[in-house]
Amino acid sequence: MIFPAEICPNVVQNMRNILNSPHPDQFKVMAIWGNLTGYQSIYLGHLVASRIGTKVFAGPFRGMEMIREIMDRIFLPSLLGTYEWELHEAIESAIKKEYTHVINIGCAYGYYSVGFARRLPNATIYARDIIEAERDLCRKMAEANGVADRIEIGGIFNGEDFTQFEDKHTLAFVDIEGGEIDLLDPEKYPALKKIDMIVELHDCIIPEASSIIRQRFEKTHDIKIIPNGTFSFPLEKILGNDYRPDHFDNLIATWEGRGGVTPFGILTKKQ
Repeated sequence: MIFPAEICPNVVQNMRNILNSPHPDQFKVMAIWGNLTGYQSIYLGHLVASRIGTKVFAGPFRGMEMIREIMDRIFLPSLLGTYEWELHEAIESAIKKEYTHVINIGCAYGYYSVGFARRLPNATIYARDIIEAERDLCRKMAEANGVADRIEIGGIFNGEDFTQFEDKHTLAFVDIEGGEIDLLDPEKYPALKKIDMIVELHDCIIPEASSIIRQRFEKTHDIKIIPNGTFSFPLEKILGNDYRPDHFDNLIATWEGRGGVTPFGILTKKQ
């Protein structure tokens, strides 16, 4: 791991704060590990950006411009294009279907909203997030990529809102930290039976989340559950001869900071 001298005082102070906290030792160890890997990921992200620029390097959203404002978080997987690589095949399949409406619920800073807008030039994207700061970042991402005119940005998305999309060619892309169990209920919101979905399933929060979603939609949708996997990116291929290859760095480069198991559900309505 690489820690430049100028950031070490902050790193050490954070470690002291964790060690002096009243939390159990197990929590302290996990917090320290999360902080160290997070610092390393952010540092590597800035190093990579200095070499290759701020456009997404690979993957389904290759060429998308990343704004500097999101680079104080773990952004390197997005910049490299490995972010949620388990979904790449499903995303390419979705793009081939040429959806005219994409609802991105839990859009954050707009990686998927802007990505889909770039790949689906005839679609309207509905980006929703309950955090105002994330919506502002999404707006800046859309402007930086020239797609702001096709992305409608808003706050909370209610289940009743699915009704306006049930007779349209719609994809719902959902990542709401366990809230999918309350929102994706076809008994409460029948319009869901006519909508295709890609959902991040937070089994780490609600252990039975994947099973619940499968049971709810097995009569109306073809369902595929994709587990999380690891990915190692060969940083030495893009960082040049002055970079000393480090296998752990290659793993950290694609680490997404997940707190547990979060498989993905691909739900396609039956014909």
